[in-house]
Amino acid sequence: MKKITFLSVAFALALATGNFVAVAETNPLAGKIIALDAGHNDVEYGASNIIDEKLITEAEVNWDVVQALETKLKNTYGAYVVVAERFSTRRDRVNDAVAKCAALDVTGDGVADNKKCDVLVSVHHNGNTDPTHDGTLTIYTQNSDKPLAQALHDSLLPLTNQDEGMLNGGYGMTVYKNLVSTITEAYYITNDDEARLWLSGTRTPQEVDAQIAGLSNYFASQTGGKGGKPR
Repeated sequence: MKKITFLSVAFALALATGNFVAVAETNPLAGKIIALDAGHNDVEYGASNIIDEKLITEAEVNWDVVQALETKLKNTYGAYVVVAERFSTRRDRVNDAVAKCAALDVTGDGVADNKKCDVLVSVHHNGNTDPTHDGTLTIYTQNSDKPLAQALHDSLLPLTNQDEGMLNGGYGMTVYKNLVSTITEAYYITNDDEARLWLSGTRTPQEVDAQIAGLSNYFASQTGGKGGKPR
């Protein structure tokens, strides 16, 4: 059994009650530069499912999560967020995210600060030929990516309670530009129950809150639990 830190409990309570003021003074996300990538695109749409004659693609689910995650990270937690353009190659998407991070005016002086993305998270949802199969995993490349992959793995796992672990290897978004990065596979969109939850509008908010909890715990672990104040 994994230990539950005080920070995890605090954020869980905040997410459950909507009372984010209580943890604002130790918000680890404030001022962080977070790059998001919605895996796949309209041409290469990844895994898919058909529910009640409606085609659901992994690409649209990924984009749905990224848009909601971007909004909440910015508006509630004071993070700086960039979203990679949905180019056909992973290298181009990483290059775009890096350029957008560098173009941010974090200091507010009207000039790009040329800062590096603190992390990059590439959002995916897995596929399987078995419509009942489900599970959660994250993917990382470098040892420096592992703490982020672990934090997001642990926060996303309660969505399915079926642990597929963390994969280590040269997978797409995690191999370029020496960024701290990970790929998340929160659940299988080919699972019929998951697809119906997404269609109902239930699954995306749950995943967004889990992604935020994982990012919060990751940054808190890097700063000894101290965070900045929201902007």
